[in-house]
Amino acid sequence: MDVTRATENVGMRRPLAALPALSARLIGLAAIWWVLTDGSADAWTWGIPAVIAAAALRPGLRSAGAWRWSLPGLLRFLPVFVWYSTRGALEVAILALHPRRRPDPILIGYPLQLPPGPARIFLANLINLVPGTLSTRITARSVEIHVLAATPSLMRILATLERRVADLFALDLESGPAEVRRP
Repeated sequence: MDVTRATENVGMRRPLAALPALSARLIGLAAIWWVLTDGSADAWTWGIPAVIAAAALRPGLRSAGAWRWSLPGLLRFLPVFVWYSTRGALEVAILALHPRRRPDPILIGYPLQLPPGPARIFLANLINLVPGTLSTRITARSVEIHVLAATPSLMRILATLERRVADLFALDLESGPAEVRRP
């Protein structure tokens, strides 16, 4: 068998093997787009290119590693997730609508004890549920957070979330007090 021909055959099998996954992504993303736009025909002008691009680009994105959760950690984490989701929504609404409460935005750096990888990314996304916070960047040692109003309990809340995420991912944290820094 010719070496060039063997290489060409392998190259052709790879795209064909990816078709079922690509088709599933296209269907799934199209369904999400349809739900988000209430099935509006006008929305498909932007939707078709967006769905195709998202489905095609997904395989090129690198994963940060395997997400391995512990079941006991997940069961302990779920009430925390529900609590912070609800509390976050209510507190931001009160801050936005109350005439006497004014936002005092600031960027802070929260030093991370979690090892690099999926747990840090999960924590950074979870921080967005804390009332008036938004994770803006993960560095080698910390996560940068935009805060609408710094409260004395913020560090305690962030440390609690970090411990819960460590528990969820079955990780041990280094002990020691975390200090907030301003970037």
